[in-house]
Amino acid sequence: MVSKIGINATLSDLDLVSVSIDAEDKLSKAYDIFAKHPSYPGLIVLKQGKLFRMLSKANFFEAMSQQYMYDVYSRRSAHYFFDDNDLDHCLILDVNISVLSAATMALRRPSINRFDPIVVQCAEDDFKLLDYYVLLMAENQVHLQTTKLLRQANEFKKEVLGVVAHDLRNPIGVILGFASLLNSSDPSKEEMLEYSKIILDTSQQMNNMVKDLLGSAIKDAVDFTINSAPFALLKQMNQIISNFKELAEAKHQKILFSSPESSITIKGDSSKIREVFENIISNAIKYAGRDTQIKVNVEQFDEVVIVKVTDEGPGLSEDDKSKIFGKFTRLSAKPTAGETSTGLGLFIVKKIVDLHGGKVWVESKLNEGSTFVVELPIVPTPKMNMLTV
Repeated sequence: MVSKIGINATLSDLDLVSVSIDAEDKLSKAYDIFAKHPSYPGLIVLKQGKLFRMLSKANFFEAMSQQYMYDVYSRRSAHYFFDDNDLDHCLILDVNISVLSAATMALRRPSINRFDPIVVQCAEDDFKLLDYYVLLMAENQVHLQTTKLLRQANEFKKEVLGVVAHDLRNPIGVILGFASLLNSSDPSKEEMLEYSKIILDTSQQMNNMVKDLLGSAIKDAVDFTINSAPFALLKQMNQIISNFKELAEAKHQKILFSSPESSITIKGDSSKIREVFENIISNAIKYAGRDTQIKVNVEQFDEVVIVKVTDEGPGLSEDDKSKIFGKFTRLSAKPTAGETSTGLGLFIVKKIVDLHGGKVWVESKLNEGSTFVVELPIVPTPKMNMLTV
């Protein structure tokens, strides 16, 4: 969720300062650093390599503004600047804390320290300073992003309701029509069985349609979380094709799989990558006719693997290709055995592939079938160094 965006996820935008001085260094050194780097909000003061204090630029120059203080401090060590209890007013936050929580804690500081920089602990002995005003700007960006996502979610809800209303109109009409026949006429036993079967089949179709639509809608409405880890792609592909074998045979289709003999390792979320190929192969079965072939081909190159899924379906027009990865897309091609389509599957496919740093596209001509191509980065196989003695 946007509200949980951590400081660690926005470090590159927050301009954290990691410059430090030692507690025994002369305060004139701090003066020289601030003079050379006016944008620094403060400095980390170390003592025996550990965090000792945070030196705020504003507080430092407020003290230095008095001439006699400058004369004294220029000859004093840094630790002379601090009282023993100064660390009590130093806000130290873990790098994993959310931006919103960090801003809230910064605002709760005593008024005298409210505008001081915040100490961010990035590791056990790694501390950086975050400008208070930069943190507030980051907080504002999070709020703006949250508002944008809420607006998008509202629009998304309207789209889902529109699709449900459109797609369910026909099956509801069928059910009402045959239910009316059962109620108003005196059908024979054979007719009652026929009408009941039609009502049952149409109800099942509606149920599948709602289930698929809402399932896809939920996946799209929430943030995708990628749990990245190395996994064997070819093993996964074999499992997917095996799972689709029965569905393809029901339409007298054959799935032909070709791949390199060597293993291919992908670093990514295996469940999300599985969803990508299940979606594409499912579409190939859905849109291709009876007695056709679906070819799944895997090719490995130096840094990427390319998976192609080719069907002998109706193909795609230029207009179809221009919008095929959009949300709730309606294409000219229709499923060949009455299957349902939510128009969200390929939108989710592209979203997952993009999150893995890959590419997905389609190659197709009308009436000549389609080939969906997925390109993903691979984990390179380590090369053995030959040692000559």
